Amino acid sequence: MKKFISLLLFILLVFVSVACGGANEEGEASTSDSGENSENAAEGYPDGPIEIIVGFGEGGGTDTMARMLQPIFQEELGVNVAVRNMPGASSALALEHVAEQPADGQTILFQTDLLRVFPTMGMTDLTYKDFEQVGVGTMGIANFVVSPDSELETFDDIVSLLQEGDATIGVAGVGDPWHLTAEIVNSVVEGESEIITYESGSNAAMATLRGEVDFSISGVNEVVDLLQSGEAESLAVMDKEGFEVPDYGTIPPVTDFVEELEAYAPEGTWWGPAVKAGTPEPIVEKLREVYNKALQSEEFKKFAEEGAIVMIDVDDPQEYTKETTEITSWLLWDIGTGKRSPEEVGIQRPE
Repeated sequence: MKKFISLLLFILLVFVSVACGGANEEGEASTSDSGENSENAAEGYPDGPIEIIVGFGEGGGTDTMARMLQPIFQEELGVNVAVRNMPGASSALALEHVAEQPADGQTILFQTDLLRVFPTMGMTDLTYKDFEQVGVGTMGIANFVVSPDSELETFDDIVSLLQEGDATIGVAGVGDPWHLTAEIVNSVVEGESEIITYESGSNAAMATLRGEVDFSISGVNEVVDLLQSGEAESLAVMDKEGFEVPDYGTIPPVTDFVEELEAYAPEGTWWGPAVKAGTPEPIVEKLREVYNKALQSEEFKKFAEEGAIVMIDVDDPQEYTKETTEITSWLLWDIGTGKRSPEEVGIQRPE
């Protein structure tokens, strides 16, 4: 009996040993297979239709730019590329949709700078860490728009009005780049103002022309048609140098009037594609090459020039997004506009 039990124990130990060895071997094979599968997926990318997700409705600045890039992406990648609008919560719904998709590069988020305000405004818990930025190559510079018959004739007049504390300013939304610009200027010149929102920068400009606000802040790209037609005037851009608008003229920089604003310029909105974090690096690099090629195309350069869009060169889009998120989120929190501390979603205060 003892021999029988010993034999059973020996068999059991051998079985466990083999099972464990098999598990280890299988685990190693699985890890290896995972790496190979990732590499193979990258080499075969793309393997089907691609969607570019836009967090705003059709016809807006973000949508227009995404649709300008779409045929170039389609030609370069060799598959059908469709633009899908998914408006809601200042593009937070689009972020959440992309974050729920596989990290395979088949779903591209056409990102805007609003990503940097979400950590403190609380519309989503997603941050730049949940996405890999493919590139940040274009920007809409903030400018200060008035009606042609306004008593405000220069940016100095705007500063005086802010310091008097009686200014009303039209912007697209609380926490957006145009609102942020207003708060920066108020802080530097020690001014006060009432912020009124209008869903978009172009709508805010139209409110200015109707006399609902003293002036509005928006992207030059959002009001270029109004400037060229003579329906509106721009008194300054939030930049260190003047901005040339075709068929309008040069808009002076705010630094010509308030030197202290140089530390905050340029300010505005930016755009660029992003994919879900964890997407294989070869796929990200392939998309980066396509995006950079698109930016250098004559079609896009003409589109940018005619639309008053600034081309910018960002070497490390992920680091750029990190830095702008930290700076913007904490600025909004410190001035009392933020709804929660950025620390709640892991955004540290910048040094």
